[in-house]
Amino acid sequence: MSQAASPTQTTAPASAFETDHDAFVTAQPAPAWVAALRTEGLASFRALGLPSSRDEDWLYTNVRPLARGHFPPAPASVHPPTSLAAHRFALGLEEGPRLVVLNGRYEASLSSTAELPAGVHVTNLAACRDRGALEALGSVAQAVKHPFVALNQAYLDDAALVHVEAGTVVHAPIQILFLHTPTGDPVAVHPRILVVAEQGSDVTIVERYGIDCIGALAGGTCLTNAVSEYVLGANARVRTVRVQREGTRTYHLGFTGVRQARDSHFQSTSVSLGGAIDRNEVRAHLDAEGAENHLAGLYVISDEEHCDNHTVVHHHVPHGTSRQLFKGILAGQARGAFTGRVVVDKGAQKTSAEQANHNLLLSQKAVAETRPQLEIYADDVQCAHGATIGRLDVDALNYLRSRGIGKTEARNLLVHAFAREITEAAGDARIGEGLDALLAARLAPSSEGTQA
Repeated sequence: MSQAASPTQTTAPASAFETDHDAFVTAQPAPAWVAALRTEGLASFRALGLPSSRDEDWLYTNVRPLARGHFPPAPASVHPPTSLAAHRFALGLEEGPRLVVLNGRYEASLSSTAELPAGVHVTNLAACRDRGALEALGSVAQAVKHPFVALNQAYLDDAALVHVEAGTVVHAPIQILFLHTPTGDPVAVHPRILVVAEQGSDVTIVERYGIDCIGALAGGTCLTNAVSEYVLGANARVRTVRVQREGTRTYHLGFTGVRQARDSHFQSTSVSLGGAIDRNEVRAHLDAEGAENHLAGLYVISDEEHCDNHTVVHHHVPHGTSRQLFKGILAGQARGAFTGRVVVDKGAQKTSAEQANHNLLLSQKAVAETRPQLEIYADDVQCAHGATIGRLDVDALNYLRSRGIGKTEARNLLVHAFAREITEAAGDARIGEGLDALLAARLAPSSEGTQA
């Protein structure tokens, strides 16, 4: 659970997020333990305040629009959809277990957990009776250390909970969909996920954030402040696929916290497909020997969109392995950033860590900024990092065109080839094909004649 905010931190002036809180807790009563978490979250947010460019971790993401705006919690959907329009949501997973949260509230009519094997528990916060698993809530994503984690906790209302018991293997990916309907005024949703994978378990989690959802791309301004926590026991294997496409006027701030025990394996593939501000932050702790952590990410942005990928992988003990590979495709006046940090503690000998960031610029005005970083306090390690920023290979483009392939199709073939290493990292052929289809849709000319 979170701790009280440090008294040495400076208290920021009250924001609309704070002044809206009383109305929120009145409208959404909660059990005493949830109310206590809300109070702790608000106290931490008040102490931390919204970050600014003076904060090194937020150098490339300007959240001033959030400070100037007003983002009250989204109201309940008046007319929930009767189906998910599978062809738009499926990622090759038309069937299978899923949990759907609409406008921040669990939507039972769209959820399905009947196909889960014994030893797997998928539920929402209100229905959860698994107090043991709930004790992990806030253990990795700590409100006292991160302003938007604190804000998420302050507005804790519902959450998606997955508990996989020891030795349980879940063959079908579990989908968790966070959807929101557009409204006339700006609103906020604060999604929360907790996944506890016990010793020797194996599971794939697909996180979805408003992909073509219920008209969300048609308009409406929304703040999505998402927090996910993954707690892995010894020898547990967890794969995650995280896809965000909520619209050009969405501010998406995602935080993923990971804690790994001995010989556990965590593999994450994130795909970001645009937004006014899209920040994907991962903080992983390898707490025991033999833990492996693999992070892959793809961001495809255009116009004046902004995407910031920020990762910290912390090796606390010897014999850990981590790999990071992030790729950006930028068009128009888009701006992308990658800051990846690997920390190797003094006693974490025999650590193997690699990170790379590659960016493909499709226009003259697109900007990519990259900062791979190694912070090493041990002397017997194998660590490397690298970064590239470039444009399409003209010779390859001309070769394809000389074979009768049109300019746009040739460009898209090269872009797909650049991205395929990430889409294949999902480890599931159906999901990989679904990601390729999303990329193709993102690259297609819009009604204005522009492309991502």
